[in-house]
Amino acid sequence: MPAALYATSTGALRVDEGLTALGRSGWRIDAPERFIELPEGAALVHLPGRRPLGGSPAGVPAQPRSRSAVAVAAVLPPGYLRTWMPAYEEDQRAPTLPLYGYAAVGAVAGRPVVAALRTDAWDAWDPQAPIRRRVAPGIAAARHDLPGNRLVAHLVTCATDYRCLTAQNLFLRAGEGAVPVSPACNAACLGCISEQWGDVDAPQTRLAFAPSVAEIVELCAWHLKEGRRNFISFGQGCEGEPLTRGAPLVEATGRLRAAFPRATIHLNTNASRPDTMQALLRAGLNSVRISLFSLDDTRFRAYYRPVGYGLEQILECAALVHRAGAQLTVNLLTFPGVTDAPDEIARLQAFIAAHGVHQVQLRTLNVDPLWLLGRLPEPTAGIGMRRFVEELRSITPGLKLGNFTRPWLEQHPDPAAVSLR
Repeated sequence: MPAALYATSTGALRVDEGLTALGRSGWRIDAPERFIELPEGAALVHLPGRRPLGGSPAGVPAQPRSRSAVAVAAVLPPGYLRTWMPAYEEDQRAPTLPLYGYAAVGAVAGRPVVAALRTDAWDAWDPQAPIRRRVAPGIAAARHDLPGNRLVAHLVTCATDYRCLTAQNLFLRAGEGAVPVSPACNAACLGCISEQWGDVDAPQTRLAFAPSVAEIVELCAWHLKEGRRNFISFGQGCEGEPLTRGAPLVEATGRLRAAFPRATIHLNTNASRPDTMQALLRAGLNSVRISLFSLDDTRFRAYYRPVGYGLEQILECAALVHRAGAQLTVNLLTFPGVTDAPDEIARLQAFIAAHGVHQVQLRTLNVDPLWLLGRLPEPTAGIGMRRFVEELRSITPGLKLGNFTRPWLEQHPDPAAVSLR
């Protein structure tokens, strides 16, 4: 068993060989069933105001002997899924943690290990790929080719300050390119990364304007015409809900479909407006990713805090996408102890079967764990995230699991072969 890993008040890492590493799954603290080596690109972070817990010889959680011990967690790179959250006790004045996906860690022979599993491997999403060094020239080219386009100026911040890979792809003119379209939203998600409501600071700035149809089409066309495997993606983390743009987005989609009949035009959405979804599909939208935290109504409402829509509209939108023959993906915001609860698994499996879901993207929900648990209506007990993934594979044969959206192109049966190297 890995030993407990913690930090001192000055940030130095320490190992307590007298305690084993523990993790949290929802409301339960226990020993994770498996750790892996800390992957390249992961970051170790300390959790201020939180005392780590480890497994004692008596079989009960205990704190390290050091009075200065501070809890430590890992933040994983793309393509990895957290299976357990860190185990700790909060001080009374512990600050709310920023929006990262905190994973339980331990140490084996002095080296850090993390409770996680690999869910996708596609070098197009390697943040260290050599092509990422060409973002700056790409930005210069976009500014030259698209003078006055406000989306370019907005995405420069996303690509540089926030290192958003889809924003970088736009300037690299390769793969999935980000095109935000809406500053407004009809939900107040607890884990929203572009706007918060007093409990935690948003890590990035939300789109502050509604781009015109001309700006959207101009930027999309600039990206699409560079390569047949490029595709565009509405609904980024730096914006609100794209379905709130309605008519302008439908017009832009129609114009793009006429100009690029074989292109993948993709939408990331909360699936709140079936009428707009239907209009977009008729205009030429052919790929949709629906964000889901829970298909239980009380947990769904507790997390999304939706305005003017509910699960009924989400189910209707999914049915529309399925009937249109478009690619349908679920962006599953996973939280150990909730996502892997048996009733959640059953609802998710029914959703997948009813709507012909092609892929489930397994995302670690970025949020302070105890902060979120305090806002959910009732405790749940999970079967374990590793077992959850195994069951999802077994009960839904043919379903793809991963992290990244693939282009929806019939002439490219293996789009995962696309490389940005």
